[in-house]
Amino acid sequence: MASVYKRGDTWWVRFRHEGKHVRRSAKTTKKSEAQLVLHRLMEEYRTGGGAVQRYRLTEAIDAFFEQSSLKDSTLHTYKYNARVVLRLLARLHLDEVNRRTLGEFIAARKRTGVTDATIRRDLSFLASVFAVAIRRGWAETSPIAVLNKRALKESRRRVRFITRDEFARLHDAAYDALKPILMLAVETGMRKGELLSLRLEQIDLRRREVHLEVTKTGRPRRVPLSVTAVDTLRGLLERCDRPTSPFLFSKTDGNRIGNPKKGFASACKRVGLTDFRYHDLRHTFASWWIQEGGDLYHLSRILGHTTIQMTTRYSHLRTEDLHEEMERVAQKRSQDRARNGAEERQATPAPADPEQPTY
Repeated sequence: MASVYKRGDTWWVRFRHEGKHVRRSAKTTKKSEAQLVLHRLMEEYRTGGGAVQRYRLTEAIDAFFEQSSLKDSTLHTYKYNARVVLRLLARLHLDEVNRRTLGEFIAARKRTGVTDATIRRDLSFLASVFAVAIRRGWAETSPIAVLNKRALKESRRRVRFITRDEFARLHDAAYDALKPILMLAVETGMRKGELLSLRLEQIDLRRREVHLEVTKTGRPRRVPLSVTAVDTLRGLLERCDRPTSPFLFSKTDGNRIGNPKKGFASACKRVGLTDFRYHDLRHTFASWWIQEGGDLYHLSRILGHTTIQMTTRYSHLRTEDLHEEMERVAQKRSQDRARNGAEERQATPAPADPEQPTY
């Protein structure tokens, strides 16, 4: 059955032609114009001039991977998303991926017991696929953009950090080669990969900063160094038994060290730290920064976040300004009460003297 319907502010048309669904944007905000577009398209399809090539979702996914330059970690995640999507939606053409089919996809994923956050990642992958399809002219809009995702709860971002006393105990419990890694992690906020792959030419002790060319976001950044970080770096560079290597942290043969996962876990176990991961050292740096009066904007630049919204996860840790505002409001309330009391006393007439005669 032919009809027009609305997506947001734009009217769309739909009808069947030779047993196939045809859905097209009328590219108008007026229903009357959409109805004219519907009749024109139906006539074009009837006379053979309106048929357009349809592309399958599988073709769009292949095109996405062909033209996307992704990091290995992101590529691994997206390939997993692709397998899930293809298992449930491989039979569909792009114009058949709509609210109904996406709703069925979400329901099927929920039945497998995955979290809402996982389903959101699947949909995010689909949105990227449709972005490529739109650029190629294979689709006009993305059905993900108009999908109501409010029923899918967003995962709560993890912010696990430790106190300075807890870090001191962890540092003391670590083996010697791990100690400077831990110290630089909490003094700079660098990610594990950024720190362990650090080369000597990236370190500028005169300017007290590190220049990172390869980062998670793909954007180079400069990380300032605290006094403790500078002292730690000097201690590493001036060691008499330091192997010849372009890397700051290296093995005896000069190659960069691997992931100190086992040593870190052992140190945590020795001091009784539970639910604490290496990446939480980065959270610890950020948490200390906020608690000691640092602002979110500069923290965002140091951490290399693409948006300030990513840094606001730490904003709840600063409470000094809240205490100051609470004290200001309390003082104002006391002043208002005192002023109102004085005004009431001035407005109330003094009681008559019982010994004075009245006439």
